[in-house]
Amino acid sequence: MSLLTGILVLVLVSAASVALAAVTGRDAAVFPLPVFSGAVCLILAGGYLGVMQGALWLVYLVLLAGSVLLLRKAGARRIRDALNSPGLRFFVLASLVIWFLFAVLQPMFVEWDEFTFWGMAAKLLKEKNALYPADPVNLKAYSGLPGLGLVSYFVQGFSSEFGEWQCLAGYDMLLMSCLSAAAALPRRRWPHSIAVLAGGVLLPFFFSVVPAGTASTVYANAMADVPLALLFGGVLCLWFAVGPGWQGVLLTALPLALLTLAKDMGFAYALIAVFVIFLDLVFGRAWKQQGRGRFFGGALGRAAVLAVPVLAAFLSWNRYTAAHLTTTGASVGSSGLSYGQVVFGGLAQLFGVGRTQKFSDLMGLMADAFFTRDVCLLGAPVLAVAASTLIGAAAFLFAGKGAPRRRVVATWAGLAFCFAAFYLFHLILYCYNFSDVEAYALQDFDRYIGPYLQGWMLVMLCLLGYSAARREADAARFARLGNLALLAAAACIALVFAWRGVPASGFWTDSDSRYLLRQDVKNRAAAANQVLDWDDNVLVLSQGDDATRWYYYNYELTAHVARGYGGFFNGEDASSRWDSDFMNLVESENWTLYDYKAVCTPQALVAYLEEKDCDYLLIDRADDYLEKSFSPLFEGGLTADMPMTLYRFDADAQVPFTPVATAESEG
Repeated sequence: MSLLTGILVLVLVSAASVALAAVTGRDAAVFPLPVFSGAVCLILAGGYLGVMQGALWLVYLVLLAGSVLLLRKAGARRIRDALNSPGLRFFVLASLVIWFLFAVLQPMFVEWDEFTFWGMAAKLLKEKNALYPADPVNLKAYSGLPGLGLVSYFVQGFSSEFGEWQCLAGYDMLLMSCLSAAAALPRRRWPHSIAVLAGGVLLPFFFSVVPAGTASTVYANAMADVPLALLFGGVLCLWFAVGPGWQGVLLTALPLALLTLAKDMGFAYALIAVFVIFLDLVFGRAWKQQGRGRFFGGALGRAAVLAVPVLAAFLSWNRYTAAHLTTTGASVGSSGLSYGQVVFGGLAQLFGVGRTQKFSDLMGLMADAFFTRDVCLLGAPVLAVAASTLIGAAAFLFAGKGAPRRRVVATWAGLAFCFAAFYLFHLILYCYNFSDVEAYALQDFDRYIGPYLQGWMLVMLCLLGYSAARREADAARFARLGNLALLAAAACIALVFAWRGVPASGFWTDSDSRYLLRQDVKNRAAAANQVLDWDDNVLVLSQGDDATRWYYYNYELTAHVARGYGGFFNGEDASSRWDSDFMNLVESENWTLYDYKAVCTPQALVAYLEEKDCDYLLIDRADDYLEKSFSPLFEGGLTADMPMTLYRFDADAQVPFTPVATAESEG
């Protein structure tokens, strides 16, 4: 049944795309991305109004009824013409492969960040049928942006419960819609579209920095890095296929809203896309029909219209979260500065006004990182920029004179300028938003910089496809060379992938060994969930954990998981204690036992559970210290090798902890 639900959604999206193509005469490949985006926007609006599930069924009804009506209006000839689209056929076939493959392999979430937000947010949306800031939940997603979670919600509407593999398949459907838009070339040339698609499919692997031969999470990951990259590139590719008329503006506006909602940096990406579209409107069009002044005014007006859904999505979500969460406003880092203060303060330091030693050091590190830190299989950002520039140069060379060449130059220059600003912005973020240890290590540098470069390369590959397809159609002298250039660009991406990036396993393989820890925690949590409910408050202890198991329990338990603490707590004075997530209990003379520790006595543990109003204590893994010092508090005592046990907590009882559920480890 889970597979059937995904196929039904795929049928609805594909039918709507064919129907819209049949009545508009456009390539059907441009419509899956706007359909996805429009569905997300409508469901989000329903969530704001508290009727998210009703909005979901309204989306299904609109897609079904609209497709039937439009297909009847279009007629058989136009429908056949719409179906003859390389990009649409790729979207349908690739999505089918993903759904059938994932239904068999059933991949699971494994990345740490999937349990801190990305996977949890998608799960909560499905289970609660409401936007997560409005609901008291286990591991709160807080104000994290909901775009991708709503995509998962959209593709799982016919399913009775949340499925991780269905969520991943839905995200891959979205990615295929982005690549489909990139393959919608000005004239239907199957070889050109296939070359663009081949390069586009491999781009996420090309921008993966994991060593060759290791397991890859590309296309089997709930985090936003790859979707952000392909949405960024896909929106611009979509614009090239549908602009500049008002129908094209509408089709581009919806994906811009989804891009804004994909991740916290999506707002910046969307504004950059609007800026590049503005440059394309000004420089990538013929000026003979109108004066340049009128042309500039029209371009500015269309860009302003495209900025509206970006601002609407960003501001509406901020207002919604502010209304449901007890926050004091947006701030950056521990300093509590506003975003405006951070940006202006960072620019002042850039020009030498009040520059700190940390900022000076980070300037040097970021400058070196541009030439030394890996972001793709070629290596550093400078090499990725060089590769995109070479593809752009080929697109320029083989484009027709005048507007087509101006489009390539304007797009490349706009993306290059915005990349410089984007890079500077991350320098400022490292200074203000990260601890010294994280900042000096340029933590997650590849994840922050890579998606922009990936989107940039997809855009250049699409423009090269445009140039080659247009030249061949016009029987130009360099048509054959243009075709070879497009083929060479796609082949080079494939060769570099084969040379340096082939993973040992990926979304196409059965990787059960990667899920042993997940499955162990899942089985233990299932035993506890027979007792727990969402109103319960439970503290999880897993001695020796590095927070991985703690986050897994946060995801799996149907209860509110209480936060732990670090430092020292004697049961009365909390001045030497700080809030944290997980904790390892140690005695005061054993500070070196664990890297992350909470000095605790039996009395302090009881006092802490009372303070946090806990109903239960779950001991996932014990140790000698718990056995020696805490056994008198627990009915039946504790042992270092005990199975997972859930205890009901009663501070007034002679023995505060009573076992109510147990589960042995299976691995």
